[in-house]
Amino acid sequence: APQEYCGKNLALSKVYDHIMSECRGSWNENNKGVVTDEKFPRKLTYPLSTENRSNRGFGLSLKGVHFYLSYEKVPPYHVFNVQLIGNAAECQDYEVNIVVHNPDDDEVKGKNVQRFSGEPLSIDLEQEMKKQSGLIVSSVQMEKISVKKTEEL
Repeated sequence: APQEYCGKNLALSKVYDHIMSECRGSWNENNKGVVTDEKFPRKLTYPLSTENRSNRGFGLSLKGVHFYLSYEKVPPYHVFNVQLIGNAAECQDYEVNIVVHNPDDDEVKGKNVQRFSGEPLSIDLEQEMKKQSGLIVSSVQMEKISVKKTEEL
């Protein structure tokens, strides 16, 4: 999880349980059971921050293999990536697909759809390398894709 939310150093075997149960850098604590049922492909509506920083992520599991989906706003772009909770050598055994689109585009066929397909990142990858890997979406495109919530009075 992003350093500003959690920053705990744990044994690799304890990372996923921490993300799922108590990590302040994860949305899983607030959404118990939402992303843990191992059904993929998975559609998540990701809450985006207006601040230039990391955001909380989601712990995911597929057939006992654990991943962490993260988002970071790094002006002038946004970075989405999936990290394997394992070592770098294991990453080559998996393929991840990330699609960012407007939540109203259920069929993912709109004109503002961004896609990434490739290996997940290792959970221990340096933060600066994470900012340069995965799906990178420009701020201009993100404005076209995202839906702003309006507060009702």
